[in-house]
Amino acid sequence: MDEAVVVALLANGTLGGKSLVWREGLADWLPLHQSELSRYLAAPTTPPPIRTIGGTPSANPYQTPQAMTSDYPYPTGPVVELTWKQILWSFEGRIPRRTYWAGIGIWLGIVMVVGLFAALLVQARAPGALLLLLLPLLVLYIWSALALQIKRWHDRNKSGAMVLINLIPYVGGIWTFVECGCLRGTVGTNSYGNDPT
Repeated sequence: MDEAVVVALLANGTLGGKSLVWREGLADWLPLHQSELSRYLAAPTTPPPIRTIGGTPSANPYQTPQAMTSDYPYPTGPVVELTWKQILWSFEGRIPRRTYWAGIGIWLGIVMVVGLFAALLVQARAPGALLLLLLPLLVLYIWSALALQIKRWHDRNKSGAMVLINLIPYVGGIWTFVECGCLRGTVGTNSYGNDPT
C-alpha cells in the first residue's frame, strides 16, 4: 500500500507504532515506530476525564483504546535454525526449552539401547568390551550435555560458564533444572542471538 493509505490507517487507529511494516530494501519486518513512517505518529494525547455529578473522574467509554505500552513481544530479526549436529555438539547460539528436552530425550534413548548391550556384555563376561563401549559414550554424552546446557543458558541471556553451577551439590542441579528446563528464554534478541522460540 502507498504512504497515503498508511497515514489514513494511522489516523483511524487501525495501525499503531507497534504495527510491523516492510518495504523493498529492508531485510526484515520492523515496528512502524522504528521506520521512516514514524514521522506520521502523533504524540499521544489524553483527553480530559469525564466528571460525574459527585466530581469523581471516571473512564470515558467512547475513548479509543490506547496502543500497547510494552515492547513488541516477538522476535524481529531473522532466526537461524540450528541443525541437530549443531544442537548436540556446538557451544554457540540459543535453543528453546523444547529443543533442550528433545536433546535430552535423544540421549535417554541412546542410554537405553547401550544399557541393553551392556547387560548382554555382562552376561557374556566381557568387561573389556563393556569398558570399550561405555568410555567413548561417556565422553560424547558429557560433551553433548554441556553443549545443550550452554545454549540454554545463552537463551536465558547468561554466560555458558553457568554450567559450573552443577558442581554445587543439590542446589546446582535444582537451579539448572528450573532455569534450563522450565523457564522461557529472553524474549527477542539477546547477547547470544535472536529468539529461537
